Amino acid sequence: MLDKLIRVQRLAAPPVWAAPVIISLGLLAAVLEGVGLILFIPLLQSLGAPTTSGSGVQRLLDRLLPLIPTGYMTSVLVGLLCASILIKNLVTTTNLGVTQHVTGLVAHRLRTRIFDQTLSSCIDYAVGMRRADIATTLSTNSWTVSNGMTLLYRFVIALVTLIVFIILMVGISRLLTIYAILCLIVAGIVIRFSTRRADETGKAVVEENKRFGLRMWENIESLQLIRAFGQEAFERERFHTASDHVRRRLLKLDLLWALPGPISEIAITILIGVLIVAANRFGIGIAALAAFLSLLYRTQGPVRDLMQSKVALDGLAGSIDDVEHLLAVTQHPFLIDGAQAAAPIVSGIELRDVWFRYDKDQPWALDGVSLTIPAGKTTAIVGESGAGKSTLLSLLFRFYDPERGAVLADGTPLPAFRVASWRDRLAVMSQDVQLFADTIKVNIAYGRPTVAMADIETAATIARADRFIAALPDGYDTMVGDRGLRLSGGQRQRIALARTVLRNPDVLLLDEATNALDIESEQAFQVALDRYSHRRTVVVIAHRLSTIQNADQVIVMAHGRVVEAGAPADLLRAQGHFAHMLKLQQHGVVPPQEAAQ
Repeated sequence: MLDKLIRVQRLAAPPVWAAPVIISLGLLAAVLEGVGLILFIPLLQSLGAPTTSGSGVQRLLDRLLPLIPTGYMTSVLVGLLCASILIKNLVTTTNLGVTQHVTGLVAHRLRTRIFDQTLSSCIDYAVGMRRADIATTLSTNSWTVSNGMTLLYRFVIALVTLIVFIILMVGISRLLTIYAILCLIVAGIVIRFSTRRADETGKAVVEENKRFGLRMWENIESLQLIRAFGQEAFERERFHTASDHVRRRLLKLDLLWALPGPISEIAITILIGVLIVAANRFGIGIAALAAFLSLLYRTQGPVRDLMQSKVALDGLAGSIDDVEHLLAVTQHPFLIDGAQAAAPIVSGIELRDVWFRYDKDQPWALDGVSLTIPAGKTTAIVGESGAGKSTLLSLLFRFYDPERGAVLADGTPLPAFRVASWRDRLAVMSQDVQLFADTIKVNIAYGRPTVAMADIETAATIARADRFIAALPDGYDTMVGDRGLRLSGGQRQRIALARTVLRNPDVLLLDEATNALDIESEQAFQVALDRYSHRRTVVVIAHRLSTIQNADQVIVMAHGRVVEAGAPADLLRAQGHFAHMLKLQQHGVVPPQEAAQ
């Protein structure tokens, strides 16, 4: 139990003032409630109940009550009782507001910490890490851990309140207090036995929730595929099954959380009956017994909170483990940041004997690659699927670092540059255009949100996107829809090109950017691209070899190696790999390697 409390406190990292303020307010509320209940003794005695001597509380009252005029005794005691209850409720309400503020603040800090570390660590490249898992941790488990912080405060306040009540009960009657404590210990053992599986069930809930999140994510992402293959009934059944598994796990956990309440209430009810019999036998006065039983009855609240908080904290173990794991694996940046600002590229980029693989037990994606990309020229990279072309682009953008060898810009290794500074020199475009569910204007200006509207329009004109934008009902304020699905493929590509133009990079990386376009859209995009890329450094990956015949140099890759490099005309005359690939495409023949894909 102590281990869970420490883990929650360390993981949640609340403000330093939170625990002292919340616990102090809880202690004050407990004292005020105890004082109010103790006031019942003199109040009942003022109404005619017999006085019991000998107890510590009674001796204290015997010293204080003479200070109150006899004719006003009942009125003053009623006033004090009402005042204690009023102040106690004000303190409790204030404490609730402070606790909720801290809970929300902790959840906000956890979410932003997870998100920031995810961005900086490139966790999306980690083997076995699913996007749905990250989303579940962000949206659900971060809140669960913040609720764990509330449970921690609730546990401590309940413990403090119980201690205050026990001290007051001892002051009234030590004998009755011993009976009460023994009964409460027995009730605690019963509750502990009944809820012993809460830890295991809580971890199972987290795993079921992740599986459900993955099912939900994949179904939403694949709606068109599901409909195209007529798999609505199959996916509906899978979704219902995943949802029902989560429901069953949560129901079991909720039942375990609820058990301490009725068990503690039954135990205290039985105890009250036992204490009434004992008080009658040992001659304890009615006023003292009434105050003692009131205190005892009120202890069921803190006892229930203690037990429920314990069970709930056990149930949060899975969420705590999940958040701790994600924060641990994203704690250190995926790439080491350099200290040097990247200057404009003058001579070019070079790869020297570069080796790279995505995981230790996988084959090499790049196997001793050496090549040069001259500045101000267009370099085309071609090869069959799996040849290492996209991996090479990822190394150029420094999404990864090579395992061996080096990538250099003007002779300087990329790790020497600040990551953000280097990437600011590049822009990448692929066939899978990423657009946000926002306006065309916002998507073009992404990365430069404060740019003037005139610059956005100029970029759109260069990308030949201005005409179709003007024809839209809201022009640049038109919402593009989720992932830009309200636009055609060619329109999305030209929006992406306008975004790249506005960024004004030194190096433009094109990863099969025209692969998904029809001939007309491709030609329109190519004209815009040729106009923009004049005298810029461009690296192009394309399966359609006809789109790269104007490149300054072509690099042919196969099985992670460079097998041919040179000007397109030279490679055609050499009748090597490039000439063979072009001949196959011109005659409509698919290479055996691609046919096997």
